[in-house]
Amino acid sequence: MKVLLVCHGYPPLGVAGVERLSAQTAEELTDRGHTVTVLTREPSPAPETLALRRDTRHRVPVVSIVGGGSTFGRFPGHEPALERIFERMLTELAPDVVLVTHLLHHSPGYVSIAHRWGVPVLLELHDFFMLCPRAHLERRNGELCAGPEGGEACARHCFGEQPGARLRWSLRSESFAEAVRDADEVMAPSRFLSGAFESRRPERPIRIVPNAVSDFGPVLREERPGEPLHLASIGVTVAHKGFQTVVQALRLASLPAVRYTILGVALPPLSFELQDEGERIVGLQLRLFNGFDPSHLPVLLADVDAVVVPSLVAETYSIVAREAFACGLPVIASRIGALPEAVTDGEDGWLFDPGDAVGLAVLLGQLDEDRGQLRRATERARENAADVVSVATRTDAVEALLAGVVAEGPRRSADRSPELGTMREALREADLRHGLA
Repeated sequence: MKVLLVCHGYPPLGVAGVERLSAQTAEELTDRGHTVTVLTREPSPAPETLALRRDTRHRVPVVSIVGGGSTFGRFPGHEPALERIFERMLTELAPDVVLVTHLLHHSPGYVSIAHRWGVPVLLELHDFFMLCPRAHLERRNGELCAGPEGGEACARHCFGEQPGARLRWSLRSESFAEAVRDADEVMAPSRFLSGAFESRRPERPIRIVPNAVSDFGPVLREERPGEPLHLASIGVTVAHKGFQTVVQALRLASLPAVRYTILGVALPPLSFELQDEGERIVGLQLRLFNGFDPSHLPVLLADVDAVVVPSLVAETYSIVAREAFACGLPVIASRIGALPEAVTDGEDGWLFDPGDAVGLAVLLGQLDEDRGQLRRATERARENAADVVSVATRTDAVEALLAGVVAEGPRRSADRSPELGTMREALREADLRHGLA
């Protein structure tokens, strides 16, 4: 098959979970003899207008749409120009299928354009971006959100200062809803995320395909009797990851000695705040590592007792939890989103209410005092390592879905909703009046 893979970022310039999965898929499909071209974004401030750059990364041709600035929290964001580039790629490459791994900084109109050219689309869901312009169903004030309410909630709670907010965010909501509805197949990594989108896709089911974790091979760990409890978290130091809850819990627990390591991207200002708070806690050794190669996780976690996933917003899968299991480590996680699908409370890890530093402090005190609980959970986590989905297994599922939509052909007509066309024209006129277009 000839596959055009659309993603919002691609390594080495995108190193988060979806970007890594996109690269895994592109490289694995290439290894299997398919022809894959990646279309990605680099939304740098310059140039102001969009430009193309082409290169090859690990044998995969990559076309980067450069410039235009970030469109996160903005709508529209260069949709006409992006759609022209996407259509150019369709005519140039003549792909058999389009695989969309994420549409951040892209246009929801790609689905209807592909169908106009007779090309089917497989759409992946990895977060709430197709519902929520902030991607995590979290309002600007930190409150969790139940959904866009057709764009009304976005206009009311997050973007009310923007001209024509109700029209703007209603159009955004309905445009992305149309893309989810019209894609030939849609896949999600968890039952939780699939359920969040079921109402937007009433005719066909959303396929559940778990995300993959690289095979780390056998991980050797040594017993460390008498050593302080060592916890680790993985991710970017942003508020919704909840690392501050762990630090607060460690202050409340007052353990005589404890280590807490955060691996990922130490992003200010929260990284500085965490470090300052950690220095004021007696007995705590807090370390933040800025960047790492995922293949090094078995070494980086070799002396860790448990991985903590303290998310304050609903995780839609949690690759981190599976990476911990692949390394034979138990997981302590927030009881929110898809995390309860990953962690069995009291067996391979423990669950606590999101943001509950007191409850987490009590749990950590118990684990520090009774290391037998940790040993038993570690044994169960090692058993779970065999159930972690490999890159090859996930690619098998993706490959089968791609082949299925190619065989069936695009299901929808090329025409966009006429109501959306009317809304787009009204918003364009409003933006012209406000000097925004």
